[in-house]
Amino acid sequence: MSLFLVDRFNRQLRDEQQALIDAGKLAKTEELALLEEPQLRPLAILSFQMLLGGGLFFVVLDLLSYFWHYQRWWSDPSIGGTVSWIILNIIGYVLILCVHEIIHGAVFAWWGGSPHFGAKLPLALYCGARQQLFRRNHYLAVGLAPLIVLTLAGIIVILLFPGPASYLLLALSGNFSGAAGDVMVAQHIARQPASTLIEDTEVGYTAWKLDGARD
Repeated sequence: MSLFLVDRFNRQLRDEQQALIDAGKLAKTEELALLEEPQLRPLAILSFQMLLGGGLFFVVLDLLSYFWHYQRWWSDPSIGGTVSWIILNIIGYVLILCVHEIIHGAVFAWWGGSPHFGAKLPLALYCGARQQLFRRNHYLAVGLAPLIVLTLAGIIVILLFPGPASYLLLALSGNFSGAAGDVMVAQHIARQPASTLIEDTEVGYTAWKLDGARD
């Protein structure tokens, strides 16, 4: 299987290293599959911890912002209003799953990659980049972008519009929890040398060392 190095901003170095890749100078240094033991249990625990922590953070922030804007903690909801709140939160959660993967894809494309999207029913979406290699720091940006971008966007919306933002609480908490795999991958990849090349495998990654390459 041929692997293609992605780096739109340094084409000369990319071409030099691609020649080494084509010559078989790649050596595998690490491989991680998140959906297999022994990673599956730690991933589930981290996801649950991030759900609790993220949910508590966004709810408390929204309550404090609402009080700051209106000098009361909350208005008394009607039954119909509560049902609408629950339904809209669920819709927001489903939509943010799509936005999460679109952001992954946008950063893949920013570096010059060709992302692809897929779904594993009932509700697991993914974005990958088949047969493409990314520099370690570039892949870290791909992995962490949805967590950072959507969390910051959520904080801004909550601070400015705490009432409407209450309909996004499940979405924001779900995005935070759903980024557990991205965080776990980032923790592993950050330990690799900056020269490491990363291949996305949809369920994790493979790290490669390129022999004979200049930095």
